[in-house]
Amino acid sequence: MDGPGTVIDAAELGLTGLAYTAGARVAPGRYRRIDAPARDIDLPDAGTLPASFDGRVALYVRVAQLAIQATN
Repeated sequence: MDGPGTVIDAAELGLTGLAYTAGARVAPGRYRRIDAPARDIDLPDAGTLPASFDGRVALYVRVAQLAIQATN
């Protein structure tokens, strides 16, 4: 989905798939912050990932994406 946030290749972080920055407009689902202590965000509808409010750019991945990677 389009939005002011950024979508990056998660391979840069040693993960597969995509990572999203705060402000990215994303599809419904559960997202986990991966750049700091884990924080899950549930979005029942398409929405915007929240800012970190700690001066850092928050990075998120879909939780289902993490589950698939753990089984490989």
